[in-house]
Amino acid sequence: MNISPLIKASKLSLSFPSGSGKIEILKSVNFSLYEKEKVALVGPSGSGKSSLLMLLGGLEQCTSGSIIIENNEITNLSEDELAEFRKKYMGIVFQSFHLIPTMTAIENVCIPLELAGFANVRKRASELLDEVGLANRFDHFPAQLSGGEQQRVAIARALAVEPKIILADEPTGNLDQNTGSKIIELLFRLSEKNKSSLVVVTHSITLARQCDRIVELIDGNTVEK
Repeated sequence: MNISPLIKASKLSLSFPSGSGKIEILKSVNFSLYEKEKVALVGPSGSGKSSLLMLLGGLEQCTSGSIIIENNEITNLSEDELAEFRKKYMGIVFQSFHLIPTMTAIENVCIPLELAGFANVRKRASELLDEVGLANRFDHFPAQLSGGEQQRVAIARALAVEPKIILADEPTGNLDQNTGSKIIELLFRLSEKNKSSLVVVTHSITLARQCDRIVELIDGNTVEK
């Protein structure tokens, strides 16, 4: 029995013009992700890992190619339609956290819940922060939190609406090794609990080997490992 992928990206290319000619970031890349699967994107700096992740999240527009997610061709969607699509299907975790500095931890987690029309938003956000080990940090602002605590808030926010797909771009890149290991353990545990699929960009071979599959990007092309 054939199982259709949750994400199917075909012949993706991404390039930019420059004074010295066209710069090719991705060259006819194919990528797939299945339900409940964890995939690591690895490769040297500048190989296109983060660019591929941004294309999959609809945060960048490909030069050519196709991205089908849950039978939706997202490359044809407008910015507003992409925002609605992400709200429904995706949680995104960034290396630099991307928390709103003027909002407390709980207010940051409330945002996607409010946008998605959840009831009892503050109660749900409180439960999520408790689950990521921040029960006593609800009313702290990002600047009052450590890097590991900020990433925990970011993970709680990304998983708040129980998305089918989690995209994580170097989620431990700004953290020390011990804190990073705890963050990955948390991300994996919550993704399994929510039955989410996970794509994680990483330079860590240890982290990559914990995933179901490793896809390496070399010079703008993908290689299964």
